[in-house]
Amino acid sequence: MTERFLTEPEVAEILRCSTSKVKRLRLGGKLTYLEGRPVLVRQEDLDAYLSSVTRGKSPASSEATASPELDIVEQIRQKNAAKAKSSMDARTWALNQMFKRQRRASQKPAPSTGPKAAGKKAKPQK
Repeated sequence: MTERFLTEPEVAEILRCSTSKVKRLRLGGKLTYLEGRPVLVRQEDLDAYLSSVTRGKSPASSEATASPELDIVEQIRQKNAAKAKSSMDARTWALNQMFKRQRRASQKPAPSTGPKAAGKKAKPQK
């Protein structure tokens, strides 16, 4: 059977915490990992950590053997695809804001370059 490896951001997403929390867990010896770039955590090691910190019995644990769970990596990919779509919407919004500012700037009247605009008194004409 092939082992599944997760990156630090994927583990953080599963645990619903920050990547710095995952790093603290790793360096504190609570979560085993493979050194390298990127740092990898085996799925089995993550499951062992979760079972060690889980309190009480969960009703879903007895049903987990009856119905297979969705692939965790696939769930993360789906979430990342949704994030990419929302970030595209954010990009569109930012571009619209930039264009609005440019439009407002082009609609403002140009400052006059006469002597009064510079704060100087006009010379009387002879």
